[in-house]
This record gives sequence, C-alpha cells and structure tokens, in this order.
Amino acid sequence: MATNVSKARDAVEGDLESQIAALRKELTGITQSLSDQGYDLLDQANSTYDTVKKHGRKAARYVGEEAQVVADKAKENPLVTVAVISAIAGIGLLAGLSAYRR
Repeated sequence: MATNVSKARDAVEGDLESQIAALRKELTGITQSLSDQGYDLLDQANSTYDTVKKHGRKAARYVGEEAQVVADKAKENPLVTVAVISAIAGIGLLAGLSAYRR
C-alpha cells in the first residue's frame, strides 16, 4: 500500500511540476508581450509629443501674427474697435440676462 501511495504522490508531484513549468512559460510570454507593448506605447507617445510640439509652435506663431494684425487694425480704426467691443459686450449681457431669467 505504501508503494501505491508513493506512486500516486510521485504522479501528483510530476503533474504539478509540469503545470508549474507550463504556467512559468505562459507568464514569460505574457511578460514579454507586455514589455513589447510598453515600448511601442512609449515610442508612440514620444512621436505624438514631438508632433504636437512642432505644430504648437506653428500655431503660436500664427496666433501671434494674427494678434498683431488685429492690434494694428484697432489702432487704425479706434471708433470701429470701440463699437465692435461694445456690441460684443451687449450681446454677452443680453445672453446672460436671458439665461438668468430661465
């Protein structure tokens, strides 16, 4: 009977060892896959950052140029500028009052 128990224990131990080995192999594959994906995500993030940085500079330069054009036009036509700003303020006031009444 001791030999039957010993054989059963050896069979269970062997089975467990093979399952553990299989799980380790799967875990290694999963770890490698996650690592590869992490590097891919890092590369994509760096690329996106560089693109945004480049286009952000262009946009800032464009906005600065347009702001300068608007400032020059405002200096050339101060009465029109005051009228436009007053109209915008009036529209904002009316929108605020109508929203307040609801």
